[in-house]
Amino acid sequence: MTSNSSVQRILFDSVTKAIPRLFAVAMFTAGVLLLIAVLTPIDREVMPLVRRWLPLEVVEISHIAGIVIGVMMLFLARGLWERIDTAWYMAISLFCLGAVFSLTRELAVLPAILLGLCALLLIPCKGAFNRRSQLMSLSINPLWAGLTLATLALIVWLGFDVYARIPYAHSMWIDFGYRAAVPRFLRGLVVMGATVGLLGLYRLFGIANRAPPMPDDEDMDQVKEVVSTASNPQAWLALLRDKHILWNEARTAFLMYGISGKQWVVMGEPVGEPSAAEPLFWTLKEMASLRNARLSVYQVGPKLLPLMIDLGLRPFKIGEEALVDVGTFGLAGKKGYGFRQTLKRFEGLGAEFDVIAPEDVDTHMPELKAVSDAWLKSKNAREKRYSLGCFKPEYMRLTPVAVVRLEGRIMAFANLWPTQDKAVLTLDLMRYDPASPPSIMEYLFLRLIAWARDNGYAHFSLGLAPLAGLEAKPLSSAWHKIASVIYQLGGEVYNFQGLRAYKEKFRPHWEPRYFAIKGQETALGAALMAVVALGSRQPKARYDDDAEAA
Repeated sequence: MTSNSSVQRILFDSVTKAIPRLFAVAMFTAGVLLLIAVLTPIDREVMPLVRRWLPLEVVEISHIAGIVIGVMMLFLARGLWERIDTAWYMAISLFCLGAVFSLTRELAVLPAILLGLCALLLIPCKGAFNRRSQLMSLSINPLWAGLTLATLALIVWLGFDVYARIPYAHSMWIDFGYRAAVPRFLRGLVVMGATVGLLGLYRLFGIANRAPPMPDDEDMDQVKEVVSTASNPQAWLALLRDKHILWNEARTAFLMYGISGKQWVVMGEPVGEPSAAEPLFWTLKEMASLRNARLSVYQVGPKLLPLMIDLGLRPFKIGEEALVDVGTFGLAGKKGYGFRQTLKRFEGLGAEFDVIAPEDVDTHMPELKAVSDAWLKSKNAREKRYSLGCFKPEYMRLTPVAVVRLEGRIMAFANLWPTQDKAVLTLDLMRYDPASPPSIMEYLFLRLIAWARDNGYAHFSLGLAPLAGLEAKPLSSAWHKIASVIYQLGGEVYNFQGLRAYKEKFRPHWEPRYFAIKGQETALGAALMAVVALGSRQPKARYDDDAEAA
């Protein structure tokens, strides 16, 4: 039964992918035949019936309409091939209009029947055209553009070849008659050129192909609403106001991304309504293509890998996230001895653990800032952004903050990223006073794991271990081999192995994270540098001033 279901599924997927391409070919062919028909003389055998049943005005109007429809069919075929939903609606309309104007131009019954049949066959195939996108904002495909323009040029050449023996005269332009095929051909060339020109101008000036501006206050209010109900902890990064936001039409989901030169880097996974993920990614890919930019997606989980591949992106593993199962985590036994000692030592020091609600963070902001400044100074570091939060009052007051107090003074803190479904509780900033006792962050983690369990969370995230889980085997890719060497020998710059070993003490489940990019290993370097540049970019003065003033 399972085998039959798999075969049926494969067949169904194959048919679903083939349908748009079959109709794309049919649309392109219909456009070519329609243009050839309207640019050549009316059939002599049908002429008596045309003169009897169709007024000359109807014939002339149908001739012009047929050219416009034929040209649009050629361009629309690309939309059908790419499975665009709006192309499905337009294709049905053009097939029907082509059938009508074939009848009203020269009583072409057979072409009208075939065009009408194509429309009827296309109607039940709506499910195969599942990409929601603006048809006219599709990226320019050189192959399709070249094929379309070459086809139009060939049709024009055939027309000139058909009428080559008829001498040209200026009076032809205003000669109207049933048998005035050459004048109709000349006027048709103008209509054809105007149609192609208008389509080109619309793409050039009629589409908003610039990147959206940074979110304003109204946007941020809507972002907060979506983030508050999100199941993706990284959604909180959207509140930093350092990323562009791409909304779906209903504004129930968005992608956040940064722009560094020609690199457009999506931060994490889509936020909000799950069904909006695929359309948002396709829309952003087309926007980036219009700007001749390279799209990539940073820190992607395994669930989105099929979509990344559909987008033409190649995933490279960049590390693993440590997820502690708070329900099974315990301190008993030999493995928990060190943790028990940490808890006992800090309890002896009178340490106090507390989670400050967002509305109360302002009261403690001076203490938190003092700890943060001292930590940054001890590390000779400055605030990072993009993939991490930063200490700004406007941002800090949005989330709960876990603190450890000694003698009533905050000595360590971490702001939290809660999620509505409580699948995982995640940390963002982790700061401690350099004068605090050793292992204070370990104490904070242990208390947070217990707090997460008591508050109904399934997992507690210790964050990403960069380059972890990449093994250099003989047949591994170049990236795996390079990353493995960096992981083992890069301790002087960044203690990759030490960080992984420290988090391993909490017995987490390791979940891989990927960087999906367009291209091979040679393109990965530029994409990674873009992430570094986005993380190091300082905010505009207005944001800093507003945040401090608030």
